[in-house]
Amino acid sequence: MIAGMILDLRKLALASVLVAVTMQAAGTGAHAQGPVDDEADPVFVFNKVCYSQVPSIGAIRDMATRLAWQALEQSDLKPFSPDPNPEVLEGWDVQVGKKFFRLGLVRTAVSDKFKKAFPDFADGAATSCTLVLDGGSNAVTVSQGMQKLAGKEPASKDVPDGEFRTTTWAGGNDDYKVFLISKAAAAGETGLLNVTILAKAK
Repeated sequence: MIAGMILDLRKLALASVLVAVTMQAAGTGAHAQGPVDDEADPVFVFNKVCYSQVPSIGAIRDMATRLAWQALEQSDLKPFSPDPNPEVLEGWDVQVGKKFFRLGLVRTAVSDKFKKAFPDFADGAATSCTLVLDGGSNAVTVSQGMQKLAGKEPASKDVPDGEFRTTTWAGGNDDYKVFLISKAAAAGETGLLNVTILAKAK
């Protein structure tokens, strides 16, 4: 059952990988040069803008307004959601120091696989926040940071997924189910970080 849920999450993250590949292939000089300060550490940024905020949509929107993030065009948003009719689909380009990130925010109905695994959440919602990295993020260092953030061993580690390797952490309680994903390229760079939270219907 857990394997099926993780596969569902991989599909979500794989959609976002398309964004990562496009962003990195653009090569417009957005990649940071020189040492990265602590505030631009990808796990630090992910925690601040995604992990510590979801499932709140409003908190992330407020942050985007306050920090003047650049909203994405509709065509750039589509790869973030495998659901063709999401309740919420928004995204921004985010600059932290010299580093550039792309953030996608999605809220959908709970998928059939999740309904089967967590029937109490069938009428709830799935909120996903993905941070696409701009390259140069060492996969080992990022994985260690995500491990510390999750506070537990991953449910699956370095699972081959095309040209990428996916590591997933799973947790939660009676009201929320939480999944963290780190997706790294074979070259040793982390491409994206994702948190997906299932919330019961209120």
